[in-house]
Parts: sequence; structure tokens; C-alpha cells
Amino acid sequence: MEIACRKCGAVLSVASTAIPIVKCTNCGYPNPVIAGAQPPPARPQMPAPPAPSQQMAAPSPQPSMSQPPRPAAGRTQATAPELGWLVVHDENADQQTHPLRIGKQVIGRKSVSRPCDIMIDTDDPYMGRNHCILEVKPSRTGSYEFFLSDVKMTNGIPEQMSTNGTFVNSQPAPLRPKDMVYLKDGDTIQMGKTKVVIKTLITVASAQDASRIVQDMDYAPTVIIK
Repeated sequence: MEIACRKCGAVLSVASTAIPIVKCTNCGYPNPVIAGAQPPPARPQMPAPPAPSQQMAAPSPQPSMSQPPRPAAGRTQATAPELGWLVVHDENADQQTHPLRIGKQVIGRKSVSRPCDIMIDTDDPYMGRNHCILEVKPSRTGSYEFFLSDVKMTNGIPEQMSTNGTFVNSQPAPLRPKDMVYLKDGDTIQMGKTKVVIKTLITVASAQDASRIVQDMDYAPTVIIK
């Protein structure tokens, strides 16, 4: 017969019930032998693992809440509105119309090596590739103001940006480095020997209107560069 050790549960074989005590061969515990004792219950066996075909399939991945694709650079900001226009109006240059937007804009002769914000297509050698600066600022009344300067900072010192001067409304004296001129609708700016006219939203609503109105204007006198 067989009995189970009362301490460790090991199965012990007993040759005869006449033996009163059987010492466990595993832990040494003295187990009493009782006649007619039931054999120890069979140990439960672990079920065999399922066949590969019956194994539970891995759960399908849930769709991730990914971020939407970012827009390409340059598309995140819309083009600033046009608040005025510079119309080339000169006897020796083709008519061109360039938009003016909020902030500072460097004006000069068209160049690949030294580009600027507003590049005027002209063969005028007296106009610099970075000639002067026109700044558009919001006013207290809700409209916009236009300022012209011919200055650059060199080691903290203001110097004239252009070599041959910037003139307003045919005045013989060019702008000095410390000058900042308030521009009105219809004013003429001469850079080198080339003249342009400023038009604003006060009198026109589009670049086409600005071009048409300036085209019908007389040419302003050209300041002779000495």
C-alpha cells in the first residue's frame, strides 16, 4: 500500500500494515500507518499546451491616435496682406508694380548675388542692390503709415546705405543717415536715377488700380546726381 507523508506529501510505499510507523525518505517525518487507509490522491497533471494551430492568436494592434501630418514649411503662414504698392514710373525703365507689406522692406536693383525684399528690374548703375528701406507701420487710427530711410548700421554707427543717394519728390538734397521721411500716397522716390511712386489703400484697392493711375501721371523731374 501507499501513504502520503503528512509533512511534505511525498508518496511512501508500505510493505505491510503491521509496520506502525514509516519514516519519510524525503523529509524524515515519522508517519503512522493506519490499516485500510486510502491511497493518496493522484496529483493533478498540467494540461498539455495546445497545438500551434490552436494557440491563441496575438491580438491585432489597435489603431494609434497619431498626430496629423504637419504642413510643409512655408504653408503655415499665409501671405501678408498688401497695404500699398511701389510703381516704377520712369522714362528709362519698364513699369513694374511691387507690393508693400507690414514691416521693413529693403529696396534695390535686381540682383542674384545680393537679393533684397523689393528688387527693381533696371539697368540703372546708380541704384544700389540694397539701396534704401521702406517700413510700413500700423497707425493709431487703424490705418498704416509709410516711412523711408537710407541708413545702415555699421558697428553701431548709422551710415548711408546707398552710394548715390535717395531723393523724395525731386528735392535736390538726398536723405541723410539720420533721416526718416513720412511718405504720403502719390509721393515719388528716386533711387539712383530711377523713380517710383507709392500708392496706398487710401486711394486704390489693388495693384492693377495703382498701376493704371500711376501710368496716367506725369513723370516727376529727375534729380541730377553730382
